Amino acid sequence: MTYLSLISTVSAHQPRLIADQASSANAPTMIEEPEISKAYYAQLEKSSEYFRIDSNKEFDLYLSLQVPDIAMQNTNLSLELIDISGLQLIRLNGSQHKWEKFHEDFGNADYLSGPSIGMVLPSGSYMIKISGEQNTKYVLVSGQKEEFPASEFLNSLFLVPRINQEFFGMNVFQSLANVFGILFLLIFSAIGFVILVFIRKLIRTSAKNKA
Repeated sequence: MTYLSLISTVSAHQPRLIADQASSANAPTMIEEPEISKAYYAQLEKSSEYFRIDSNKEFDLYLSLQVPDIAMQNTNLSLELIDISGLQLIRLNGSQHKWEKFHEDFGNADYLSGPSIGMVLPSGSYMIKISGEQNTKYVLVSGQKEEFPASEFLNSLFLVPRINQEFFGMNVFQSLANVFGILFLLIFSAIGFVILVFIRKLIRTSAKNKA
C-alpha cells in the first residue's frame, strides 16, 4: 500500500498551522478552494481573527470550530460569517454549544468538537470572524471534500508532528505516534540507509583505486 492509498482510506483535513500569524479585517487569512477540507490551527491573541473566501461561482460552504482537548482550554468562541456588504449571515456561539470530545486517529490527538454549519452560497466574497478570550487555541475547519495530493502529504509529514508539539503540548516521541510520524521516520530511515550504502560504496571504490 502506497502512502497515497493510505491517505485515501482515512478521514483527513489538509492542515494549516497559522498560530503565529496575525490576521485582521484588512489582512485576513485567505481560504483557497473553500470546498476542499482544510483545518486551520490558530490562536486568538488580543483581538478577533479573520478569514476570507473569494469565489467566482456558487459553492458549498462548511465551517466547524474545534479546540484541542487540553488543560485550561477555553470554549467560549464565536464565529461570524459576513458578506461583502457587512451583513452578518451566520453566528455560531460556542458558549451555548455542548462541546463533545473526540479522538482524531489521523494525527492521534484529542479534540473538543464545537458548533458547525453547512450551506450553499452564491459567488462573492465572504469574511469569517473568530472571537473569544485571549490565548485561546482553536481549529477552523472549512470544506468537506477530502483531497490529499502528494504535495499535501509531504507538507503534512513535517507539519502534523509540529502541530502535536506546539498545539497539543506533546513531547517529540508523542508527536510522532501517528500515521504521518511513522511514515516520516520510515521515509527518512530509508533515505539514511541509501546514503550510508552510497558512502560505503565510495569508500570501497576509493580504496581500490589507491591499491
